[in-house]
Amino acid sequence: WRGNRMSEALLKDIYNEVVGIRRKLELLEDAIIPKEKVSEEELFEIQKLKEESVKGEHVEWEELKREHSL
Repeated sequence: WRGNRMSEALLKDIYNEVVGIRRKLELLEDAIIPKEKVSEEELFEIQKLKEESVKGEHVEWEELKREHSL
């Protein structure tokens, strides 16, 4: 029993350490990766594209190039 309690305590210590490291990583991520605001129009466009991709709809590559003067 004694070994089992020690194992549980060790696992709890390891878990707490991992949680602490994860918090630190999230803080670093927030500092390094800028947050970008998305406009309502962009959000609508993203949602529309997502729905199209789920439905299997698509745009021809040549048409897309013409629209964007590529």
